[in-house]
Amino acid sequence: MARNVELEYPNREKSASKVMRLVVILSLLGSCAVIAATTIKGWDLMEDAKPLNIAFIALNLIFIVQVVRWSRGVLPMAAGIGAFVAIFAGVSINSWYERDAIGYKDAALSADLGFLTIIILAVQVLVIIVTIVAFSQNWQEEVERTVPDTRSADVRPQGTVPA
Repeated sequence: MARNVELEYPNREKSASKVMRLVVILSLLGSCAVIAATTIKGWDLMEDAKPLNIAFIALNLIFIVQVVRWSRGVLPMAAGIGAFVAIFAGVSINSWYERDAIGYKDAALSADLGFLTIIILAVQVLVIIVTIVAFSQNWQEEVERTVPDTRSADVRPQGTVPA
């Protein structure tokens, strides 16, 4: 006789988990938006960073889809990519402001890109923090619940009379 089992995820039902999932999604969307704004605004000034920025945006969008599906395994990867982007942002902030001088192409734009890069760094730190907190909520824990088989009570072999 087959056992009917339903899986429940009690940690996903908690309001703290739902709020944290929303915060993770919003922080990843913010990361996508700031990286996209920097890429679009500095398209002419960036040379080798264009494909990398587009890859970071695509990865964040994939992470968002997985978080919407309650995938907990993607959270450490999002934190790792966030750390990677934060390192790039932290290193490049100074170089944008060094270009803010006479003689450089679009010196005023370089200051704007420097400010956006500071925002990227702040957003990546936020992404790292919220993904690690969400990871600690154990979204994957499941509880098996046996469902009574309602069909077995109604099905009787033919030719038998109820007692």
